[in-house]
Amino acid sequence: MPSTDPKVVAGIMRATSELSRGVKKPVYHLPISWPPEEQPPKEVQMQVADTLIADLGLSEHQYLIVAHDDGDCPHIHLVVNTVHPETGRVWNPWRDVYRIMESLERQEQELGLRIVDRPDLEELRQGKKDPARKKKASREEKLRATREGDTPLAKWSETEMRRIRADITNHFKEATSWAELEARLEAHGLHLKPAGQGFRITDGEHFMTLSKVGKHARQDRLEARFQETWEAYEIDREIDREVADQLEPPGSERPESILDELTQDADRQQSKERAESARRVKHALLAANRYAYFRGQEKQAKEAAQRHAKDRRAIRRLQWIKERVADDIGVANREFEDVCSQLYRNPRAAWAEIDRRLKAGESFEEIDLDAVGKKKGWKFLGFRSKGRKDANQAAKSMPRAHRKIERLRNQWEITQHDEMELYARLGESESRYNEAIANVGDRDNRRKRGLELWRERQNSVNQLSEQDIWQSELTEDEKEQLGKAWEETLDVERRREMKGQRNETVRDYYELLYERSKNKEKGREL
Repeated sequence: MPSTDPKVVAGIMRATSELSRGVKKPVYHLPISWPPEEQPPKEVQMQVADTLIADLGLSEHQYLIVAHDDGDCPHIHLVVNTVHPETGRVWNPWRDVYRIMESLERQEQELGLRIVDRPDLEELRQGKKDPARKKKASREEKLRATREGDTPLAKWSETEMRRIRADITNHFKEATSWAELEARLEAHGLHLKPAGQGFRITDGEHFMTLSKVGKHARQDRLEARFQETWEAYEIDREIDREVADQLEPPGSERPESILDELTQDADRQQSKERAESARRVKHALLAANRYAYFRGQEKQAKEAAQRHAKDRRAIRRLQWIKERVADDIGVANREFEDVCSQLYRNPRAAWAEIDRRLKAGESFEEIDLDAVGKKKGWKFLGFRSKGRKDANQAAKSMPRAHRKIERLRNQWEITQHDEMELYARLGESESRYNEAIANVGDRDNRRKRGLELWRERQNSVNQLSEQDIWQSELTEDEKEQLGKAWEETLDVERRREMKGQRNETVRDYYELLYERSKNKEKGREL
């Protein structure tokens, strides 16, 4: 850090953290303490802190070390900025606890300090504790499954849980209803399952609690945003599944005639058809939403790639400009030295005196060039030698040469500042690009996934008619969205039919030419 002022340090760290808009926790706090019987000097404490920072891969990050001796044992606090000050990338704290324990254990052995017992580290080394190891169902989970007649579930490993959380976090932020949220999770092979006072996210064999996703995935916040409780949604969902319109209400009277019975049968058939139509509409809407969401993610990835490429081109261009400016500064310095050599008998001493006065705050125009050194040549009784004339001529061109150097130096500083801003912007665009690619996948998987979602939308929307859409109970916005998808699907079918007809016409034309050529050959043989 360039300063020890707490306010300045906090301001610099806060400005650096803004290089990454997606960072949630830019502050990483790590205390290190020694037992009371050990009183390591400041140099040892600083060595332990710097080595630990290096082992964690944070040497290039901004960090602050504060030492305390007001307690029972000496200890220090490390406050680290997780955002890199140049690239804007966020440090990944994966398995930081084990990395810290390994670093401190090694330093204890090297510095002759007391070796601390760390059973978790020993279990990790023996393979008994692995963040990526798949877990089995716990005893409590097995008892719960037996009690509820359910399948016991095992918790995902920390590595798998982190991957799943990265895939589904945006779904909890962007979904507008329980049905849409379930559809998005279903695309990943997951579903929600009530458990106790909350929810589980499960694939049928493993699970994690809803709280692992984040505060935005709390049940009360989801219900407030969806304007519907989970219990109400679950009831409606079960009714849709059982086709509630077909259920005969209790206490209903039996038909008094065959005509009444036929009328009731017709009503039940219509209700069944309406329920089936509503089911198809909902399924088509979910398929259209999934495809639209994927296309939106794909568009964001494309924009992020374009922005990243643009920033890289800008940096290459700026580096080329810096090289040109550096060359021009070298040429300008040589020109100024040549002028000094033409003007003064001892150009180095004269230039040193000029530089001293400039650093003292004088401007170049205020400096008396005749007083900083002896000129070349001689002057006697109004007569001047050729060397003195050349020196006077050089004195006239000296201010212009100095202004050129100053202008180029200012240009160099501007390019330096622009380069720092561009590198910060490049780090941000690279982070966004990597995040976007992680959401949509690489090129092959992205095409495959997009084709699957497109086919799903085509198949589901093809089962609808325009009347099914506009007579459904969807909101106006949902009707317009589904109607647009229906028109796009119809347009695709039309183009496919036109292409088939065109191919058939071309095929008939060539068959006709072939028949004519055959008949012509037969006529020649006859």
